[in-house]
Amino acid sequence: MITLRDSMVLAVTKLRTRKVRTIITILLASMLFGLLITASMVTTGVFDSIDNIRKDGLTSQYIVTVSKARNDPLAVQKLLRDPVLVDEAKQRYTALVKKKTSEAERLGISYTQASDLPPYMQTSDDASTIRLNINDPNGIVYNLLAQKYGGQPAFNDAQLHSIADRYHATAFFYSQSYSVKQGSSLAVLPKDGEKFYNQTDSMSNISSQDSIIKSQFTISPSNITDYFMLPNDAGWQPSSGALPIILPKDTVEQLLGLPQLADMATTTEKLNYLNVLRDKAETLTFSACYRNSASLNSIQQTLQQQKEIAAHANDATYKKPPVIYGLPDPFACQSPFIKTDTRTITEKQADENQKQFDQEFGKNTTPISYFVKFKVVGLSPSTQEVKQSRSLNDVIDNLLATTGIEQAIPKNLYDQIPDKSRYNDILTYTPLYLFGSEDNKQRYVEFATASDASRFIDQQSCVTQYDNSCKPTGRLYQASLAFSNSVALDDIRSKATSIFQYSVVGAVVLAVIIMWITIGRTIVDGRRETAVFRAIGFKRGDVALVYVLYTISLSLLIAAVALLLGSVGSVIVNHIYAHELTTQARYGFGGLGTAKQITLIGMNSWQIGMVLFVCVTAGFLSMLPPLFRNVRRNPIRDMREG
Repeated sequence: MITLRDSMVLAVTKLRTRKVRTIITILLASMLFGLLITASMVTTGVFDSIDNIRKDGLTSQYIVTVSKARNDPLAVQKLLRDPVLVDEAKQRYTALVKKKTSEAERLGISYTQASDLPPYMQTSDDASTIRLNINDPNGIVYNLLAQKYGGQPAFNDAQLHSIADRYHATAFFYSQSYSVKQGSSLAVLPKDGEKFYNQTDSMSNISSQDSIIKSQFTISPSNITDYFMLPNDAGWQPSSGALPIILPKDTVEQLLGLPQLADMATTTEKLNYLNVLRDKAETLTFSACYRNSASLNSIQQTLQQQKEIAAHANDATYKKPPVIYGLPDPFACQSPFIKTDTRTITEKQADENQKQFDQEFGKNTTPISYFVKFKVVGLSPSTQEVKQSRSLNDVIDNLLATTGIEQAIPKNLYDQIPDKSRYNDILTYTPLYLFGSEDNKQRYVEFATASDASRFIDQQSCVTQYDNSCKPTGRLYQASLAFSNSVALDDIRSKATSIFQYSVVGAVVLAVIIMWITIGRTIVDGRRETAVFRAIGFKRGDVALVYVLYTISLSLLIAAVALLLGSVGSVIVNHIYAHELTTQARYGFGGLGTAKQITLIGMNSWQIGMVLFVCVTAGFLSMLPPLFRNVRRNPIRDMREG
């Protein structure tokens, strides 16, 4: 029996005997495993870096938005056709007409029932069936529905908490939706002043100027808004008289008058532009002109009056209206003013009586207009952030972008405002009651993991169908992922791990073939040598030990070179792509965490260890069959054939 040292000497000698074959085997196999190591290090680096950057945004959280399921697609139709409600509406309408007629007689003005739409109408499918008219101008239908549902709870929050806790929910919070008072407007005036368009003209398609900001707002908790706030709340103070607001990047861009970036701008250009935008937004305060319905109507009446007077400028028989109005200062956010008034005392009293009548029965007749001051305290993703993808960069932007955050008022700041009454006209909420009791809360549930969020949606939520039913039936909620693709990012990482594992299997097969050919050929070429060893007293185990050590040495060389090539490969990939991906990630995540970098060099010890283990294992697998055949052969025959 030979010693281990002698076996090692013989194994090394075999490696050196066939240098070209050994080098080719090492290069081919190590390149194969090195590619796997590069892939492991690059993907690990990417996902670890993204996870680090995600910590600064909603993409690190698994948030689900939850609302009540509407399981009866005919609920609204049944409600509007409820005979009890229809009869009550008729009675109230009759009483209202009687009261209006009496009041009109007292005031000496004209009123006919024919000019007053009833709160009910015939159905389109059956003329004999009467239903409530949800567009009832007198508010009878709304009052009936409010009376029916107003005292009922809108949502069972305790039940949601109980159910969501079974899926490891970690937080519950909500935002509240508001809008500018119905029929009113809120618009940022252009730098060259307000534009007044006559809606009866052919230019009615531009009858209202670009308001820049929208008429819907949400008051949102810090769970949502913290990630979009500018440093130190951009200097906002409760006593400033300005409403703090988070606006989309493209809206801030319009307010600042900055030119839009070209669609084909590079990611670096986009990020640099975003940083400039953030710097300028910190000092941005602006005002928007609020007009109620009466103010808007008075502008239209003034425009129509001016058009009519101009059309009869050369008509000597034309009699001008007794009251002529003038348009307000385009920079002042005011209502039209009276230029001339030739009415008699009787005519003025009649007009005053008509105004009193209209106000008594709910019609807004007093023009109101004023500026509302806003202070930008944060930037949310652009309303056009998710768009049709035309390049890989667009796909990445859409994947990383946060959505669903537009005009938001941070609740923690709003609560500090001492006098909130000044915002009563722009932060209003009127429930419809068409689906029962309701409120303006948008509820959110945060879960510990992506799987918990997905299981909650899959097991507790239904999906609205084309017929407005929600299936599976009987479920309490409609739920969906909110704000980001956090679950998708986790799924991509999981899929990447699976692909890597399959790649390892494929590499094993190729490596076994390569090493089988090399080691098998080495063993076959050494038959006569093996026979000589056997003839001088070597045992089968001694011969096997030599080839085992040979295989170990070859496999370790391959593993070492693979590790070197994999490391070099990841360094090269990192040098080429890290900067661009860093810029892409910063832009995609909204420019937050700008001190953080994407690195494509990451160590997953389990994956790399698995690759190296497979490398050595592949060598053993390729060695066993030819070695088993060789040590069992007749040494005399091998010497004779050699």
